[in-house]
Amino acid sequence: MTVNAVKNRRRMLKPLKAILYSSIVVFLCWQVWSVRDGLGDSIRSLGWPVVGLATTFTVISQFPGFIGWKMLVASAGIRLTFSDAAWIYFTSGATRYLPGAIWPAVTQAALAKKVGAPVTKLVSTGLAAVVLTALSGGMVGLLAFPRLVADDPTWWLMLPVLLSACAVMLTPRLLGKLLALGQRVLRQGEHEVAPPDRGASLGMIALSILGWCGNGVHAAIIAIAFGAPPLTAATLGIGGFTLSSVAGTLSLTPAGIGVREAVLGLTLGVLISGPNLVTLLLLSRVLTTLGHVSVTLGVLGLLAGNRHLKRRRSKEKTLDALSAS
Repeated sequence: MTVNAVKNRRRMLKPLKAILYSSIVVFLCWQVWSVRDGLGDSIRSLGWPVVGLATTFTVISQFPGFIGWKMLVASAGIRLTFSDAAWIYFTSGATRYLPGAIWPAVTQAALAKKVGAPVTKLVSTGLAAVVLTALSGGMVGLLAFPRLVADDPTWWLMLPVLLSACAVMLTPRLLGKLLALGQRVLRQGEHEVAPPDRGASLGMIALSILGWCGNGVHAAIIAIAFGAPPLTAATLGIGGFTLSSVAGTLSLTPAGIGVREAVLGLTLGVLISGPNLVTLLLLSRVLTTLGHVSVTLGVLGLLAGNRHLKRRRSKEKTLDALSAS
């Protein structure tokens, strides 16, 4: 490819990048705008301590996924500094607000070139992370299953799906086929991808489960504040929220909006109903979005500040050397 061709390609990609980033901002603003009515009343009905505690869990739950993804990256032989890994992971994570679940892996492939990482390997790692995270969510969803089945036997139909998720996680061959399918969908790489090694996979699964449970705690906290029994609220809150998030991730709506609320309403509707349920669904969307966005902006802001500080120190050293000479 000639130099002019490369320049033309980059010039053509600039508007697409602008559209992509603008779409993310629009979707984020739309989510907040769509739940603006009654938000103040919902918060006041619970109290700021409850909302603050729930928000804290949504913030903390953002980090296990990053650690698990970095483990997968290292196991694939990709050498990334901590700052580069954080930049790629949290920047690509912002694309979850676009329709579909493949955008983080696609974005990671685009960012890989800027840090000199092998694109094919990073795409494989991104796909593995998406698959293992979704399958781990299915496993966590089993927490809600006993209470849901007791309320409505129709939930038994979900059991084969959840057990299949567990089977895939424990069968490297099935996981490899899923990754190969994802690779063909993305049209990235010439060779069939291999699943990550067993140790990295188990580490990613464990950290994903920790992240899902931490994020789901916010729903349990709100349900308990509305008078639900603590133990039942914990299992339904964590399991039900995780099932709703996985369903939303697999849907074609941005950030699973609508789908996630529908599934969460079905699961937690076993415990609470009416205005309290509406308030829970409303706050769940706002708090999880707030937790993710605040962590993403915070991490990217720290990285940008650190790069600026390094450039400044480097410039000062250069000036000092010139002055000394």
